[in-house]
Amino acid sequence: MTLLELTAGIVVMAIIGIGMTSGAQAVMLHYQTDTVRQDLRQYGNNIMREIVRELNRAQKIEVDSFSGFARLKLYKYFTDMSPELTITCNARTGILFNSNIPVDGVLNFPSEGAFRGANTRTVYIDDFVIEYDMSAGLGSSTFKNSFLDITLVLAMESDVMDDAFQPIKEQHIYHRTAFLGTSYIQTKVTNALGINPDV
Repeated sequence: MTLLELTAGIVVMAIIGIGMTSGAQAVMLHYQTDTVRQDLRQYGNNIMREIVRELNRAQKIEVDSFSGFARLKLYKYFTDMSPELTITCNARTGILFNSNIPVDGVLNFPSEGAFRGANTRTVYIDDFVIEYDMSAGLGSSTFKNSFLDITLVLAMESDVMDDAFQPIKEQHIYHRTAFLGTSYIQTKVTNALGINPDV
């Protein structure tokens, strides 16, 4: 084997090695991103289910804002002066029930864990919006005020640059329209009896 043939063989092997390394890195990158993405999807679906479940139990509901996000105040009884449950949002710690992690600390926001953190991926809540759905169709204003539109936007930013040398950001949007059945029934009963809950 001549020196020229040996050099050509080394160059070919080096090109193959670089290609295999780049391919393996791309596969690992997609695997890591998919892992974080799956955690986000699971959290989004679970937290929306828990919010709707709590809304269905409350007899009275108030919606306002706190720290740039929507806030829910849920009252166990229509005549209560203070809420039994307050649902708030923090961009880094997620949705909180009475300032605690929901479901007895189990439903934790996936901002920490494998493949996320400094120089990898950052996970946060981009938006949390709650509005009364006034397009609920025919019916009284009491009926229309018994529908809430809930929108939760989760975001993941990756330090891996795209073709335009910009950080990659993707959003995961979760939307639910909740019918406040318990609140609606209680409001109808209270109105029929002529009771003023603020007295």
